Amino acid sequence: MSLLLFVVWLHDRSQRHYLLFCIGFALNSLGGISFNLRGYAGDILTIYFSNCLVLLSLCLWANGLRLFEGRKWVSWPAIPAALWLVANLFPPIYSSFANRLIVYALGSALGYAFLASTLVSSRLSKPRYRHMLAGLWLVQSGMALSFALYGILGHPENFAGIPFLGGMILLFIACMLSTFVLLSKIIMDRNEARLKLLSVTDPLTGALNRRGLIEAAHTLKHNTTKDRLLALLVFDLDHFKTINDTHGHQVGDAVLSSFAEMASSVVANAGTHPKGLFGRSGGEEFCTLIPVENLRQAAGLAEQIRTMVANTPIVIHAHTVRLTVSIGISSINAAQFDFDTLMSQADHGLYKAKADGRNRTAIARGESVYCIGPGLEPGSPAAIDQDADLQVAALRRLTQRQLHSDT
Repeated sequence: MSLLLFVVWLHDRSQRHYLLFCIGFALNSLGGISFNLRGYAGDILTIYFSNCLVLLSLCLWANGLRLFEGRKWVSWPAIPAALWLVANLFPPIYSSFANRLIVYALGSALGYAFLASTLVSSRLSKPRYRHMLAGLWLVQSGMALSFALYGILGHPENFAGIPFLGGMILLFIACMLSTFVLLSKIIMDRNEARLKLLSVTDPLTGALNRRGLIEAAHTLKHNTTKDRLLALLVFDLDHFKTINDTHGHQVGDAVLSSFAEMASSVVANAGTHPKGLFGRSGGEEFCTLIPVENLRQAAGLAEQIRTMVANTPIVIHAHTVRLTVSIGISSINAAQFDFDTLMSQADHGLYKAKADGRNRTAIARGESVYCIGPGLEPGSPAAIDQDADLQVAALRRLTQRQLHSDT
């Protein structure tokens, strides 16, 4: 098991939990081997060293589980090994088999209890697998406590004086084999979930990719009440090719990541329920799908992102990049949601925003597009003209409907 985990870690060294599991199994095995050298080697190797290795393996497994879930390394799982080392500094402990048994058994019981606690408090795999494995570790903790209790009551002078030793060893082996099976299942489930996540996220920015957006959009549609709108905001970074050509692709990648961080933070804090989605649809194009009460709310969100990007210089190493973004917006009733239709309309708005000088927001409503941005803020002459155009178009549609109904 240790060699297998070592090979897995070599394949991807960012997965440090595999290395901790590997070292833990190695120490556990070495502890067992050195323990069985009694009579052939000194007590330091066969008693103190071997038991310390086994207790350290429990510490590494507990922290491996924490790293596996993305939590931080902690020191408290090392308490059992520290307890064993400190206790054996005192002659009444190291000179008595019964006292050594009590100390080691209590340390082992504590170590397995730590393992069970770490697993139960995690979200690894399915709950039933976590609970089954935690139950096995609690059984091993109980076995260790039974040894400690017998050490206190029976005062054995050696292992031959423990009547239930053979049965306990068989139960321990059964628990270890079951642990291998369940831990392998948990690792497989976790890797499967990780692969699924990688398939729906953009590796550079961590945002959803186009596939992830489409899949999540259907869930968002079902969680949005039918009387609300779903607004699609499509972002295109202005003159991004020039940034790449001038500063290099490494800076270009950093710019993409910086924009994704700024825009996704605004979307996450928009306060909508359910929360909006943010993703990278390809190249320098990103998009957000978010439930809104009306188009004014969607335009406000777009303008918040646009002004933040325009007013935030991006500093990368020795380069300072000034970035602007053009935005196209479309919306549709949640009950009639269709991603492709919404994307086509938003792209129509985005084309208008870029054609009118970039760094602006364009709202597409049918064939009409309403732009806001520098020089086109609400109330400006250009905005008033476009608003008048929208009203004229609406009157034309109303007249056509009236004529159609009269005929």
